[in-house]
Amino acid sequence: MDNSLMQMRHAADSWSTSEVRSLVHKHMWTIRGFSQLECRYLETSAKIKDITVPLTHQPSSSGGLPELPDITFRIRLHPQGNKESNKDFTFFQCFTNQATTTTTPTFRAKFKFTVFNQRTEETPTTVYSGTQQLHGYFEYIRREVLVGHVQPADDLILCLTITITFDTVTKAAQNTRSVPPELPMPSDVTKDLENLYRSGKHADFTLVVEERELKAHKAILAARSPVFAAMMEPHTAEAQNSRAILRDIDYEVVQAILYYIYTGTCTNMGGNALDILAAAERFALPGLKNIAEVAMRNGLATETVCKNLAFAEMYGLVDFKKEAIKYICMNANAVINSEGFLRLSRQNPDLIVDIMTVLVNERHNSPSCFSLDGTLEPASKRARMTETNL
Repeated sequence: MDNSLMQMRHAADSWSTSEVRSLVHKHMWTIRGFSQLECRYLETSAKIKDITVPLTHQPSSSGGLPELPDITFRIRLHPQGNKESNKDFTFFQCFTNQATTTTTPTFRAKFKFTVFNQRTEETPTTVYSGTQQLHGYFEYIRREVLVGHVQPADDLILCLTITITFDTVTKAAQNTRSVPPELPMPSDVTKDLENLYRSGKHADFTLVVEERELKAHKAILAARSPVFAAMMEPHTAEAQNSRAILRDIDYEVVQAILYYIYTGTCTNMGGNALDILAAAERFALPGLKNIAEVAMRNGLATETVCKNLAFAEMYGLVDFKKEAIKYICMNANAVINSEGFLRLSRQNPDLIVDIMTVLVNERHNSPSCFSLDGTLEPASKRARMTETNL
């Protein structure tokens, strides 16, 4: 049973289960020399176990497993009909004479005949649906068609499919209520993992950064980062030495990464948001990347916004890129005169085009627009300037 269904059942005070049990039985009957049959009918039978009877209530005749009662179905072939008026047809009949101890039967059955010749070619039959009351289930076919179908081998192969549906069984039960065990809160799990990281107990992997060592656990690193998971594969040098040297990254940034891996948070980002974002991208940690982006949004400043914009472009932070460009436009006079803007114009000229595009659009579409020197200029003043120029 699915875990969620188990939880639903546990939450219920009582529950019931109803089961409709059924089985399909196939019987094959071969009649050789069919065209020579002159008897009134041939008969055979198919026996099926009744699966509804509990095993514990059955007597044992061999001292081993108990025996289940059989349901016997009688199968008849009427080669020349069942009376003078339909002697040109062959009838197939199935019925049971099993007696029941109650007025309600313990099962229901459906039947279907399929007729083949020795070449396993099927010929269609017709289900009897007349008004005359006949005992059991009937299908029929014109005799001359059937005789021609089974030639030259003259072997008739009759397949009967019996679908039996037994009485529905319903079980009910009452849940016994007990005091549920106290489950650990997510905050407790996080705290335990943080303590494990800080203590370094049972650590089996070492990260070397700026010639300093940080202890960690292979299983946790691999579970949280696909990059670390690849590093832990048995054939890698890192896995064999239980040691990895990380270059081009600051010690404090790696500390922040490890803290996030163990706790899911990054509480001490400080001024390292950009570097942490780059590291999150490097080690495939999308959650940490989102945290760094939020920190960058909240820390936009004239001196750093251009550098942040370049990073946003590099790592595909579309929303943050819009926020940074908007900040630059709103503070254009101060930002344009900054060293970061000059560096941006040299290294990322396409971003300068994006900034100027936003400025132009704002100038034409906004009630207030930006002047060429980067200050906001009211629409009324623009109108007076236009009249003077005229």
